[in-house]
Amino acid sequence: MTRPQLLPFLAVLFFAATAALAHRLPEGLTTIELNENTGNIEIVHHLHAHDVEVALSEILKNPQWSLDTLEAQAQLALYVEKRFHIIDRSNGNPIKLKLIGAELDNDEILVFQETEGPLPSTLSMRHDALRGIIPEQVNTVNILIDSQTRTLVFAKKDTWKDL
Repeated sequence: MTRPQLLPFLAVLFFAATAALAHRLPEGLTTIELNENTGNIEIVHHLHAHDVEVALSEILKNPQWSLDTLEAQAQLALYVEKRFHIIDRSNGNPIKLKLIGAELDNDEILVFQETEGPLPSTLSMRHDALRGIIPEQVNTVNILIDSQTRTLVFAKKDTWKDL
């Protein structure tokens, strides 16, 4: 390949590599921490609005749904509630999580849950939100306990993980 032929080839290769690197992976972030004022454990699921809108048509079996509607946000909150679980490993009992609601915040949809604190010292967790619809979906859970953050990552065929 001559130099004049090589330059356009390298330019295309550069732009293709840049586009590949700029592609955001589908991922969610869940934070779990104690609210000092209420004594409750607050759980906030942060999901990318674009990922949710892609999945929403399959979840609700209707391609016309939009996250701009309260009904769609409520349906999404119910969907997440069914796919996020915490179990107390000391006795095998599920931790009862109360669904608070959801809201659209710029390019994220937030789903709120809470439970009475504190969390048990040994627990198992499962986070399947969007993972059955978007195979590349990764859900990261950050748990703040006693000023220390512990992290669980759920991807591919992960099920229960111990903390």
